[in-house]
Amino acid sequence: MAKYERHREFEVQLLTYDGTQHLRLHGWLKRNDVLIKSETIHNSDETFGRFFIFINNIMLEQLKEENMERGLFCDIDVMNTENERWNIIKKLDEENDERENLLDKIQDFMFSFQIKDKDDIENFLKRANETSLTLFKQSREFIDDYVQTKELTYKDKIKDIDLMIEAFVEEERYEDCALLVGVKEDIKEYYKLKKQL
Repeated sequence: MAKYERHREFEVQLLTYDGTQHLRLHGWLKRNDVLIKSETIHNSDETFGRFFIFINNIMLEQLKEENMERGLFCDIDVMNTENERWNIIKKLDEENDERENLLDKIQDFMFSFQIKDKDDIENFLKRANETSLTLFKQSREFIDDYVQTKELTYKDKIKDIDLMIEAFVEEERYEDCALLVGVKEDIKEYYKLKKQL
């Protein structure tokens, strides 16, 4: 019987400075099966988004190395102790107080990932789809970043969009489906042009 080697896990906060970097990081985390506790898009002057993740020490080192080569994030906080976690939360509260006047203009998307049963997974996927759709509606630049990112393959992008379309068809949200079909066509067109070059 093989012996399982345990690895220490950390809670880590990662900040991104723009939509492209946020997509690159999200793709890396997804490809490497890193558990995302929460993801927030706030698009302030200093940063674009924030991830809280759970990651073991081996994957954390790989993430740091990838960041040196590909620029996956602009800031990292590793929370080793409860005291460090509390300091980061206090820092977030202070940042929120500073931006209190802007809160009406900035739309936050945050979701937590806590799996207890099948319903939790469905709720998570529904919120993830809503977040992606809102970002697509919010900015043409985000759509372009999604279409052109190298973090997801052509097949992964098409599958992702198809799953979102399927979910919104079930809810009879046909205008949202039309937007997603447009994104899907943009992906196909981008890769078609890429092959011609």
